Amino acid sequence: MDLKQVEVRVTELKHRRPFVPFAFEMVDGQLLEVLEPGLALDETGVGFFSADDALVDVEFKNVRAIRLLTAEVEA
Repeated sequence: MDLKQVEVRVTELKHRRPFVPFAFEMVDGQLLEVLEPGLALDETGVGFFSADDALVDVEFKNVRAIRLLTAEVEA
């Protein structure tokens, strides 16, 4: 995914009602889960709080894919 594709997809997911949890698949293989819609984003990245209340900072250039975490939504 390029930077703009990631930015557009994250914006769509942030504003989706009802919110559907998703995960960033990073180029290093790490999965970063987004469980709440409280995201702060700009054209280069996004920040959010993880399930354990740690601040997570994601640079869009390091995102390989975005995956929905609810199986019935992906079908």
